[in-house]
Formats: sequence, structure tokens, C-alpha cells
Amino acid sequence: MDTLISVIVPVYNVKPYLRQCIESLTHQTYRNLEIILVDDGSTDGSGELCEKIAQTDSRIVVLHKENAGLGMARNTGLDAAKGEYVMFIDSDDFTDTHMVEKLHEQLALNDADTSYCGYAEYFDDDHTVNKPAIYDHRVFRGDTIIHSVLLNMIAGEPSDKEEIPLSVSVWHALYSMRIITDYGIRFPSERQYISEDVIFDIAYLRRAQTVCYIRDCLYYYRQARPGSLTQKYDEDGIVKQKILFGKIISDLGEFLNENQYLYRVQRMFLGRVRYCMTLAVSYKKTHAGFDLYGTVRKAIEDDVVRQVISSYPYEKNPLQLRVMNFCIDKKLTHIIIALIKLKQTGKHKRF
Repeated sequence: MDTLISVIVPVYNVKPYLRQCIESLTHQTYRNLEIILVDDGSTDGSGELCEKIAQTDSRIVVLHKENAGLGMARNTGLDAAKGEYVMFIDSDDFTDTHMVEKLHEQLALNDADTSYCGYAEYFDDDHTVNKPAIYDHRVFRGDTIIHSVLLNMIAGEPSDKEEIPLSVSVWHALYSMRIITDYGIRFPSERQYISEDVIFDIAYLRRAQTVCYIRDCLYYYRQARPGSLTQKYDEDGIVKQKILFGKIISDLGEFLNENQYLYRVQRMFLGRVRYCMTLAVSYKKTHAGFDLYGTVRKAIEDDVVRQVISSYPYEKNPLQLRVMNFCIDKKLTHIIIALIKLKQTGKHKRF
């Protein structure tokens, strides 16, 4: 009998996408699955659809709970999971039908506890952008997991071309339930930390013993979904990024020297600050009375932003990123806004 693998799918108001997600799991070539659908207090009929689909496949388990967010829904799934390994799938996304088989195959071949693959950004059936992992059939053991995997999920070194070499998201991997159970690893609420995945990654990967990668793009991450929180302007965005920044510094500091991670975390933080400003520029397009200049100015004058930009060696960054960070350092608000608008026209790939 093949090893039982639990697949945890938090569900919240995604009815138009839900059937495609679940069917991509029920049609997996790896059959010994436990598919746990956690209805997080949906109000659009998603919970009822989960129950209806569950009647067609005995491997599906449906749990209902009051709304508490993605991280808490995943934890509810973990509490119920019986598998030796676990996957986390977002309910508005879907998978290649060979995803579980290929990830499990890598575990077996390499005597590993964790396996990752690449993913694809999905816009529609005619428009996908592959994001293969930077590693192909690579195996990492011991300390190399921290330096080659975990820290590359945080951000690149200052001179690296890629801002974030490896995806921090948990939905393109198989994880060991033994590690999760032995160390009591759980997700924080995204209402507490804006990126619950990176907190999980740090807690998990510091304990992993063998991690393997394949480049294959086996997960489809849906882009431009209406209502997506990651694409909405949040007036408290900078505050939330500062809280996350402090948490990552604290967690990594428990087992690493500061010189091993500080520049990477600073690069991550500055990137997230730039993204907050990018969302503000987009928000201005549909909200004429919005004070864009004041919002961007406030962001770059924030005490933590000033502290980070003054100590981060952005002069080592690739050119376009160096220009933007220079503008943040020198508080060139109008130029920052102009550069973001230029990027949004598609004439430049990144700032």
C-alpha cells in the first residue's frame, strides 16, 4: 500500500474555482490521498459545494469552522490529518494531476523528508507563465538546507539578480508530518503576520534533514483573481510589513548569526515596502481624492524604513533595483512614483 498523503485545502468564498481545484486532486495519479477541505465560514455556498463533491469521492473529508483566516484553517486541517506527508493547496488554485506522484517519487529516491517543485502563474487557459524552481533534481542535507533553501526563500544576497530566488509559498511541496508533529509546528494567523508561509518555513526547514527539488511546474497559481488580498491597497500595509520584519529577524536569530541573514531580510523588507507603494499607485488610478504623494512620502520616512535603507548595501544591487533603493534613501518621492508608473506600463520589468 502506498504511503497515505494528506492534502489540506482551506476554503473561503471561492465557489467559481472550487470544483477545478478539487478535481485536480481527485484525479491525481497518486491515489492514496486524504483530501481535507476546511470550510472557513464561507458565505457564498462554497461549504455546501464541498459537501456535494465529497459525496463523489470517499477520500474527501469536509470540516466546517468559523472564519479565522487561511493560517487557522490550515491548522484545523493539520489537527485532523492522518497522512505521513502533507500538502497545502489553495482552493482558488489547482494542480497538475502528476504533482503528488512526482513529489513523492523524489522523497523515495532521495530518502528525503521534504520535496519541492516549480509552479506556473495561471491567468487563463491560454496564458500561463512557468516559474520553474532554480534547482533541478537537487538534494540538500543539514546546514545546506538553511543556506541554499530557507535563506533563498527570504531574499537574495544584495548582488543577486533575483529578488527572491525560491518561492516562499507552502503550496508547491510535500512536508513530513513527523517533523510538524514532533515540533508542534503550526501556521500563525495572517491577521497577525502578513505572510504566514514564511513563518512556517522558518520553523519547519530549521528542523528538516533532507530536502529535494525538481524544476517541474506542477502547481497552477491563479493570478488576478477578483478580491485577492495580495493585490489590494492596505493603508496599514507598512505597519504589517514592519511586524513581519521583526518576527523574521527574531525567529532566524534563534539559530543563525546576524551576518548570515540580515541583508537578505532587509532586502525582503525593502521589496515589500516597494510593493506597498506600487499598490498605492494603482489605488490612486481609481480613487481620485487619494493622497498618493503623502502616502509614499510617509512610507519612505518611516523610522524602520530609514533604519534599514541606511544600513543596507543597496549599491551592490542590480541596476534598476539600486536606482529605486537610492531614491528611497534620498527621499525622492516624485521620482519613486514616476518609476513605479513606468514599471506598470511594462517598459521595465522591475524596480
